[in-house]
Amino acid sequence: MIAIIVSAGALAGCNPDPSTGRPPPTGAVAAPYTTSVHAVGPGTQWPLAASWRPGCPVGPENLRLVELTHWGYDGQVHTGQIVVHAWVVPAVIQIFGELYAARVQIERMTPVDAFGGDDDASMAANNTSAFNCRKVARTTSLSEHASGLAIDLNPVQNPYVHRRSVDPPAGRSWLDREFETPGMVRSGDVVVRSFAAGGFGWGGSWTGAKDYQHFSTSGR
Repeated sequence: MIAIIVSAGALAGCNPDPSTGRPPPTGAVAAPYTTSVHAVGPGTQWPLAASWRPGCPVGPENLRLVELTHWGYDGQVHTGQIVVHAWVVPAVIQIFGELYAARVQIERMTPVDAFGGDDDASMAANNTSAFNCRKVARTTSLSEHASGLAIDLNPVQNPYVHRRSVDPPAGRSWLDREFETPGMVRSGDVVVRSFAAGGFGWGGSWTGAKDYQHFSTSGR
């Protein structure tokens, strides 16, 4: 088990949207940022029955479940869970510690197994997730998520946009990226900077299609 404590700072420039929630109280003393790291797969508390199958590019022995504290859309501190490749665990702990310190809000963070491995259902629930042995939407290629090397953050406020297609559909309300709202990722903000420092590229910087929720070690 790993425990890390990071001091929490105030979230600057957050204009809350009533449909998403309220920002954390800037004057309140935050609980320490803590994390713990766990094995996954058969015989563990997290068997990944819906998100992993034989033939995936990574085995359960190379994956880890990271529990960490984060700010929720109710302005309170919550404990979330995310499954990633063991190789990026230190970076993920550092990144989310920085987001916690900046009081960036995350509505929900639970492994996609809670949604039967259904990425559409996970996105519709505005769930922040990582590992899922699946293909890139509308292609036959495996996603970086299939290796636990990609993270999707607040999909509703940060949708995937390609031509007239918006995923999840509720993300249409956040196509105007100039309107800052809790959980929205914007170019140059603390979220993009923290992920970049941890070795993750942002889908919001792609030319053509934009995947505002998506961060991956390959940048794809």
